[in-house]
Amino acid sequence: MNALALLFMLGGQIVPPDAPPVVHEQLLDDVGGAGFYEARGAGMTVRHRTLPSGSFAEVTALDSGKMVVLLVEQDPSLSGDEVALLSESAAEAVGVLDQMEAKVRIRPAVPSPVEQAAIRAGNEVTRLPAPPALLAALKRRLPSPPKLATMLVAATTITAPKPVSRPTPPVARPAATGRWFVQVAALSDAARAATLAKTVDGVVRSAGRLYRVQSGPFTTRAAAETARAAIARRGFADARIIAQD
Repeated sequence: MNALALLFMLGGQIVPPDAPPVVHEQLLDDVGGAGFYEARGAGMTVRHRTLPSGSFAEVTALDSGKMVVLLVEQDPSLSGDEVALLSESAAEAVGVLDQMEAKVRIRPAVPSPVEQAAIRAGNEVTRLPAPPALLAALKRRLPSPPKLATMLVAATTITAPKPVSRPTPPVARPAATGRWFVQVAALSDAARAATLAKTVDGVVRSAGRLYRVQSGPFTTRAAAETARAAIARRGFADARIIAQD
């Protein structure tokens, strides 16, 4: 096949051999919750269950409209109401790192070669903020919040008195392993975080100016889902699952 015929088949575009996978924007426009994950050297990345690794995606924060282009890592294990997992650097760039209920829109993007190099190097590449009318339309696509009756039951559960029991000596347990955690809260006050960690039998992990209260680790996402449901029933409905490599 000569070069002219090949160029015609590619629609007049020359595609370099190391180009990222092409994903047409009309095939995907997900709106929902965004979780977070911790991994050394993750950079400006976002995990999605269907977008191919090496492609790029535009992530928009539905509260502020800030729009950032990120490198994609495919993760078919994602489930539940989370449409994506953001690395710590990506979450900070999008402006949702300190949010327990981050809501985003994610869709494929095709940044310029210069922008692609910048993203791979860990630099922030933004787009113009989404206008209020678009944000309002996207928010209408979010799943319905839990009913008030459910929230009242959870609040009643945590305030119910507990029977007094004799203290028992602590029992040494083997160190838990796994990549799944339940994040109960992200607080700016270390003392409050420590108190909350005792309440949920969790730990406090420092992340910059924030103190994350987490339970885990769990070896499977299913185990983390069970733990998150139990924590939510104790009144922490905003608890969410995160993955750590």
